[in-house]
Amino acid sequence: MRSYRYVDRHLFCTLVRELADPLYIFYWGCWFLIRFSRQAGTPIPLVNGWLTDFVFVPVVVHFALVLGCTVFNQGRPFAFPLFHILFYALLTSIVFEGIMPHLTDYNTADWGDVLAYFAGGLFYYFVHQRWYVQRNL
Repeated sequence: MRSYRYVDRHLFCTLVRELADPLYIFYWGCWFLIRFSRQAGTPIPLVNGWLTDFVFVPVVVHFALVLGCTVFNQGRPFAFPLFHILFYALLTSIVFEGIMPHLTDYNTADWGDVLAYFAGGLFYYFVHQRWYVQRNL
């Protein structure tokens, strides 16, 4: 009989292996590059505004997809419907562009960010999710 420690280690190793996806790593690399350049006081002009917003939805949705495949689907890939991804982009837009600017002084509302959330969701649906599912069939 397997212990909880085995299951926890197996789950962790599986998540690490599945999240070592080139596009997922690229998303995080872009996010850290932009955040580091902002902190250093030398923001990158063309991508500073919306790249972090563009990659936010793919980062969260891909993590949810990998976790869902691992925990609930015995490692077999599945795909989120476009409606679910766009709904998540809508919720993200409402929270970060509608609510948070009224609660914090460092969040600002910007329609460009809303477009970036939806563009990132569409990119994830049409490019990354299809590639991930085909790779794991």
